[in-house]
Amino acid sequence: MAEILIIFLPTAIGALILPELTTEQLSPLAPIQLLWLNLVTDGAPALALSTEKGDPDIMDQPPRSPKEAIINRDMLVGVIFQTIAISAVTLIAFWVGLHRDGASIVDNLEFAETMAFVTLSTSELIRAFTARSERYPLLKMGVFSNKWMNLAVLASLAMVLLVVYVPFLNPIFKTQPLGWEQWQLILPLLLIPSIVAELVKWYMSSRAKKKAQQN
Repeated sequence: MAEILIIFLPTAIGALILPELTTEQLSPLAPIQLLWLNLVTDGAPALALSTEKGDPDIMDQPPRSPKEAIINRDMLVGVIFQTIAISAVTLIAFWVGLHRDGASIVDNLEFAETMAFVTLSTSELIRAFTARSERYPLLKMGVFSNKWMNLAVLASLAMVLLVVYVPFLNPIFKTQPLGWEQWQLILPLLLIPSIVAELVKWYMSSRAKKKAQQN
């Protein structure tokens, strides 16, 4: 959902305020970056999630109603907040990249796309750790307790950095190397989606406990 919103909003709004730019120029991600992003974030980390042992009290939880939707209310709330958080940090990075050094938007486009690509892909990799449980906070589960997730995220992160810092891959993936100044902005943004996910998880757990006590 976040990836759809990240492509849709700048393209739709930009077409109104910057009609001289093409759809491709208005998009925060080049098509090949989007393909690489999906390969990196939906590959190894998704497989690593299947190795999770499950919540400690999983057998004490009541079964879900057969009439309940697969994407129930709690999951939908999580999807909405994650969509907003990931979209926001990615578009912020893209906006900052577009206005680097006072150059024109067209001149900064590839650099801005790189900032958006790195922010989106890396924030999703960090977010994978919080997705290990829908109820338990990450600190209680142990941040690095799933060795396969650790390896998957490291390997995927290496694939992201590869297309940014290996010179002959830059023209293929339409990327430019980022300096420490850009990473100072990106690093705090990377943590926001995971923090939002943990806050939503805490709220949902607290709400469920109160409901159970009332019953």
